[in-house]
Amino acid sequence: MNIIVGATGQVGSHLTKRLLAIGSTAIAVVRNPEKIQNKKIEFRQADLLYQDQVVKAFKGGTTVFLLTPENPNSDDIIRDTTTIISNYKKAILENKIQRIVCLSCIGAHIDGNTGNVLMSRLLEKHFDGLNIERIIIRPSYYYSNWLGYLQTVQEYGVLPTFFPEDLKVAMHSPLDLAEFIAELIAKPIGQAQTTFYELVGPSKYNSLDIAKAFSAIIDKEVITQSIPSDKWKETLLSVGFTNNTADNLCDMTQAVIDGLTQPEFTDKTITLKTNFETYIKQQLEK
Repeated sequence: MNIIVGATGQVGSHLTKRLLAIGSTAIAVVRNPEKIQNKKIEFRQADLLYQDQVVKAFKGGTTVFLLTPENPNSDDIIRDTTTIISNYKKAILENKIQRIVCLSCIGAHIDGNTGNVLMSRLLEKHFDGLNIERIIIRPSYYYSNWLGYLQTVQEYGVLPTFFPEDLKVAMHSPLDLAEFIAELIAKPIGQAQTTFYELVGPSKYNSLDIAKAFSAIIDKEVITQSIPSDKWKETLLSVGFTNNTADNLCDMTQAVIDGLTQPEFTDKTITLKTNFETYIKQQLEK
């Protein structure tokens, strides 16, 4: 039985849907069941910060999909992440889980001041020594991160960005990622070992490319507005981030700009199929 943590998120929701579509099992673990769009999906309610709830949610599972939730309201996101993954480990051991699939990110092999990327590194490292199959998924930047600017793009023809407008970044569709993970989970459980998968999209994009794509899709000129680094935190605080989570996101953004979020296994990187234009059109058609 497959247990899916974060089943209402960008990846988890599509992963759950895909697993059910290919005839596999998928039990969603969610904090707020009201966010589940498909009311036919079996779910278990749990706050990941509470160990007893996580242990109960994993009961009967054989494979568990894990991630590190990014809560912008946290006052100490690294502390919360450490608590959550410790709860995961307790639940895995008590329920004799046979395989874990960890949603990490490219750059998690780097030990440094990488902000939110550090959360993924903690997730990867916490299960060292467990005698189970461990699959580590390291995707690149999500196309869906640009959807938060869609209203600004449509109304004002402006695309804000924390990146230098000419910085090329590997990006991909979260739908492609969910399909890839579903195929892995649907396979029989293998030997007690760790396998890494690093994934990118078909092309790297800079903010100018993204603006050009939006222009073509909405038939309106879109220009970029690069936010200087000394304004990053102020901008994040204005949309509801705490001081702590704003600092972590700023550190991650700087890590991307500094080139730290590169694949560790460059000769084994997997390329997903969907380009940015196709993904955005799919979202606008919903």
